[in-house]
Amino acid sequence: MSFSLNKLFITAGLAVLLITGCNSDEAEQGAKELEEETKNAAQATEEKSKEVVDKVKEEAPGIIQNMKVTYKESEQEVKDNTLQAGDQATVQKDAYLALTPEAYDELYQLIEINDVEGVDKIVQDNKVKEIKQGSEAEILEREIRRTKVKMKDSGEEGYLPTTMLEPVK
Repeated sequence: MSFSLNKLFITAGLAVLLITGCNSDEAEQGAKELEEETKNAAQATEEKSKEVVDKVKEEAPGIIQNMKVTYKESEQEVKDNTLQAGDQATVQKDAYLALTPEAYDELYQLIEINDVEGVDKIVQDNKVKEIKQGSEAEILEREIRRTKVKMKDSGEEGYLPTTMLEPVK
């Protein structure tokens, strides 16, 4: 790249000198000066680029290590704050424990349309059980929206919204 820049600058310099009426010795001298300046500029650019590359090579291992540590810390934090099978949890608010996945879906469809009578009916049909705030449960399976639990006090298994459960630490 510096070679083609040299040619361009030399050609442009010669053209300027010839247009301004310089003799060929002056033009040649000007061309040599221009070539030397171009060569120096190319060298300076190359040296600066090498410095930048060296600095990146020097700093990269530290940055990479910082990123590794951050990734591992965030993975551990997510794991620590995410319920896993076998974990103990506390129910954060009064809730209904759906005894089957189908009862869970039905319950939340009724809740979405605010059908209090429908909710009362599935409670009476023993498809869901009332759970009090502060009850403890063991996590059996965890999904994004719902988690299968086993209630400590009654031994009943069912499904609660994942967001209603807080890990016991």
